[in-house]
Amino acid sequence: MLLIEAPARAQTASAGAAQAGGTAAPAISSPAPLTVHDEDPIARARREAARFAEIDRLKTQGQSTDFPGVSQTLTKDAGGFRTWLYEHDLYFRGVSSNTVSYDIASGNDQLSPQTYTGQKLTLSQSNELRLSWKIGGSGEDITQINVGTLINFTNWRPIGPSRAKFSNLNIYSSFLDRTIEVKAGYGQTISDFVGIFAGGNPILASGLAASIPLSTGMSGGTAVAPSVSLQLNGGDGFYSKSAVQRSLIPEGMSADAANAGAGLKFSRPGAKALYIQEFGVRRVASGSTRQIWLRGGGSYNTTLYDRLDGRGQERNWSIYLLGDYQIYQPDPRLSYRGISVGASALFAADSVNVYTRSLEGRVYALGMVPGRPLDQVTFTIGSNRFSRTGGRAIEAAGLKANRDQFSVGMLYAIHAMDGLFISPSVNYIRNPSFVGDFKPAVVLSGSATVLF
Repeated sequence: MLLIEAPARAQTASAGAAQAGGTAAPAISSPAPLTVHDEDPIARARREAARFAEIDRLKTQGQSTDFPGVSQTLTKDAGGFRTWLYEHDLYFRGVSSNTVSYDIASGNDQLSPQTYTGQKLTLSQSNELRLSWKIGGSGEDITQINVGTLINFTNWRPIGPSRAKFSNLNIYSSFLDRTIEVKAGYGQTISDFVGIFAGGNPILASGLAASIPLSTGMSGGTAVAPSVSLQLNGGDGFYSKSAVQRSLIPEGMSADAANAGAGLKFSRPGAKALYIQEFGVRRVASGSTRQIWLRGGGSYNTTLYDRLDGRGQERNWSIYLLGDYQIYQPDPRLSYRGISVGASALFAADSVNVYTRSLEGRVYALGMVPGRPLDQVTFTIGSNRFSRTGGRAIEAAGLKANRDQFSVGMLYAIHAMDGLFISPSVNYIRNPSFVGDFKPAVVLSGSATVLF
């Protein structure tokens, strides 16, 4: 798995024993406790960073997208509670994401109903608590049970609903020194496939590409679903990952989550099997190599979706190709620092999806602002195409349907303190909604991400 977190200031980034799509299994021994006697501050910081990295070996496995580890939390090992958890083969992670968005330029807030984030003042809060328990494994392999809860609030239902529910409940196991990885249970498949965030880093979340995986049935956001996945890892970071997931219901993520109770329903009316396949190569940044992550794949959904023109039903599908590469690494001793570029191309069936094509180019930098070694910034440019099938049906009803959407955005993630990122962003969006005659939007957003 690509290590997306920036290390503590005096820590040197290390690839360790990471492989594509997962981190190395934990060692048997406990991390060495810190001593109180006089010690060189740099040596002490490095030892603390190594200790936290050892604890992080117990973090949730099998994800391609995840938040930073223990060294970048508010609580770290306060009172020795994480050391105690480690000694009992447990790992805890908490994340609170809080976002406010508003379109400051268009005056579209006078139009009802709301059809895009920020058209009216949009608030959202997502709080996830997750516990991982190692129940087996030796050497590089690990078997663990993962359980998590999600408490969500929003004032706009399409990104909701507001409620508490399970975010995951699954078992993960690796074999043959992580050559084979298997996961089964409930979770958010979008965290395991595609890698929609810049470099797999959700702190740099920006853009609209996430809508295609969700609209074609992949679980994510507030909607979880049962699935079984298998990953095969080759040499030099190459991997193949496959999954069978119970699709989200055709009405979409919000409707699925609203009627799922605690989130552990095995079957849903009309929702059938979704098949996902991804091939890729992923190598972490190190003193001798630069980060690279190339992945491509697709999904086929056997669920029947209503055609947007009302002419029957069809199955759904998606195809995607994404790549990220670190083009500049100023200091091999701090290999996480640098400038990276990336591009995404996602496609979906025109007859049953509002977004049928999503293209994005991005440039992002980690630790490159002078005096701000843990700040992160990203620039994105995107072009999306709306359904032609749906557009013709809308125009036949006498309404205006937009053909495409163009966006330019910037996000700056300020490392306010360990465990707190403040991320202001601005996005210019031409045709912010599929239906209606809207002026271009300039959406200002502010996000506070708390890790504990």
